[in-house]
Amino acid sequence: MAELNISWETVQTISTEKKAVVTGESASEATEEAPASPLRWTDKPIIIYVCDEAAGCEGFDKFEEVTLKDEKVALGMKAFRRVKMHPDDVEKDTVLQGEGREVPRMIVVEPESLKLTVLEGSKLKASKLFSTMKSVAGKVFKEKLDKLVDEHLKILTEQDQIVNAQKVINDKLGRLRGENGKDRDIAELEEEGKELNEQMADLAKKQKDLWTLTPKKA
Repeated sequence: MAELNISWETVQTISTEKKAVVTGESASEATEEAPASPLRWTDKPIIIYVCDEAAGCEGFDKFEEVTLKDEKVALGMKAFRRVKMHPDDVEKDTVLQGEGREVPRMIVVEPESLKLTVLEGSKLKASKLFSTMKSVAGKVFKEKLDKLVDEHLKILTEQDQIVNAQKVINDKLGRLRGENGKDRDIAELEEEGKELNEQMADLAKKQKDLWTLTPKKA
């Protein structure tokens, strides 16, 4: 299901701290320069997925196929900025260095306080990850993450039902048109199909509006 696929950004650092570089003949003439490829902070909390995929991570496949495919985790990620970082880059980052050792691991960052929660080893399970996500999102947004996820799951169920109904109608229309069926019967089925399309469009809008979150600090 496409809605359960998690998209990730790949970055080298999340630190926005600027480093002084000498541009003149003395340190007194130093200016400020931002680090390369910084993550621009937003009002969203951030989840950092730490893993060297090229070298392979022990437990990587299980984590990808079990934890990240969990419905609540996958949908709850919509409330977060989602990034991947190489373990070496994490250790170079002024905010993240020293935070955890194992790979893969997750680091959840609160945007205002920069408080970090590290999940690794036995804590890297869907239930623990979602519990952490819910707690952090609750400090940032007025909406409750678990309620949003439950509502989204209901929408997905309704969409599946409509897709199945559309298939039935299309099959019937195909048979009627192939057999030169009555125009009235064809018109009725086409109208039913139109109504289902409108319902699907309404659900798509509802789904989009669902994740328009309200920051507590407005």
